[in-house]
Amino acid sequence: MGLHRIASAAAALLLLLSAAACGPGPNPPPTAASTPATLEPAAPAATVGEPATGLEPNFAPSNFDQPTTINNSWMPMKPGTRYVYEGTTVQDDGTVVPHRIVINITDLTKVIGGVRSVATWDLDYSDEQLVEAELAFFAQDKAGNVWRMGEYPEEYENGEFVAAPTWIHGFADARAGIAMMAQPQLGTPSYAQGWGPAVNWTDRGQVDQLGVELCVPYNCFKDVLVIAETSEAEKDAFQLKSWAKGVGNIHTGWRGASEKTKEVLQLIEVVELSPDELAKVRAEALAMEQHAYEISKDVYGQTPPLEPASAAGTSAPAPQAGAAAEIVFYAVDLPANALAEFELLDDPASPGGKFMATPNTGGNLDPPPENDPNVIFTVPVEGGVPYRCWVHMKVGTPEGLSQANVLWVQFSGAVDAANQELYKPDTGSYLTAQGPAQEGWAWVGCNLADAPGSEPLVTFSATGESTVRLQAGMEGVGFDQLVLSPAQFLKQPPAEAIVKR
Repeated sequence: MGLHRIASAAAALLLLLSAAACGPGPNPPPTAASTPATLEPAAPAATVGEPATGLEPNFAPSNFDQPTTINNSWMPMKPGTRYVYEGTTVQDDGTVVPHRIVINITDLTKVIGGVRSVATWDLDYSDEQLVEAELAFFAQDKAGNVWRMGEYPEEYENGEFVAAPTWIHGFADARAGIAMMAQPQLGTPSYAQGWGPAVNWTDRGQVDQLGVELCVPYNCFKDVLVIAETSEAEKDAFQLKSWAKGVGNIHTGWRGASEKTKEVLQLIEVVELSPDELAKVRAEALAMEQHAYEISKDVYGQTPPLEPASAAGTSAPAPQAGAAAEIVFYAVDLPANALAEFELLDDPASPGGKFMATPNTGGNLDPPPENDPNVIFTVPVEGGVPYRCWVHMKVGTPEGLSQANVLWVQFSGAVDAANQELYKPDTGSYLTAQGPAQEGWAWVGCNLADAPGSEPLVTFSATGESTVRLQAGMEGVGFDQLVLSPAQFLKQPPAEAIVKR
């Protein structure tokens, strides 16, 4: 699973990996991973062969029936799982620095080459700085082989974006390759792990060892598989990736004389993400996709958008390429019959010179399902896309019990990670837009009522129309815009007073 790359070519030299003969168990002894034993070298025949065309193995969409169910015992990919690796890598000047990789298996999918593929969102830190983020795509065929369908990596220097060497099956002569065979065996030929000649992606793999016993900080394992990986540009330099059944990649080592090849990574933890954590990962992946459509127009820009795993029954065609749109609603567009105790007032700073507000007689209002002053309208939404909700609020003059700075927001069709309905109009489930104390205009996030500082994301079960209900929490409060943002304003509110649509 992405981001473990060979730095340069080198002559043959065997690495002594951190192996130990120890039994399985969730909590290995503290000394297990720090007391290495020698990992025996593979037979000389394990040298990875050169690719002739890069097009083998043969890829055929007809060989896939449930491609997003990736249950290969060596490389299981369950949505909502995070793998964390730590170790060291060598910089260009020979300095050894800390290295950390985080791989997130998302619940998003993308159709590539007619095959719906699982997306991962991966982060690579060197010396505590993010040097690469990546969207990578995988699918499993009928035989149980896991295919790497393509990658969109973003490279950074000193926090600044510098490049995105993208390869996606079917574009610029790129071809999918094998990420993990269904039944790896010693003595089998090497195989292409993908072929992206436009960006020099020529990685190949071959079974190097079987039956290894190995301890890493996460656990101790028996019957470990070791795959030797190399590329056309670095034929004598290898990454040695160790795999454990039911877990996946647990260790990365090296073989080769160059200092630059000496990357070592060990599995630190495997985390099952909470619904909120998964929603944040999903949002980050979608935000990265937005950037990908801008940066890689000829390759990534030609692919259909990421979709939720619930859309992944088969290899059915996806919607046209593009990304989820920002949803912007102006209060001036509300018809008169949508108002219930709200008034349309003048303000030249608002879109159309109008905003909605309630009179202030000092009242403190009750939350839904109480039917206090409200407005109702509909907006078009996309299913499975996490949106961040913002309200452009006008905080009124305090009066009596009212601070004139609270709105409650509800949406039809909104669901949680378990597909259970929430925030439904006329129920007791809602988000709270709690404005500042000072009078005037402010962009206010829609948060959970019992966690004012939270930033919940709103996800809809299906593409279509969602009914939005804004209810006054205090008299005297007003608004002129509501924004549902899938990317541009996920973390920060709009900077402008008016968001163009």
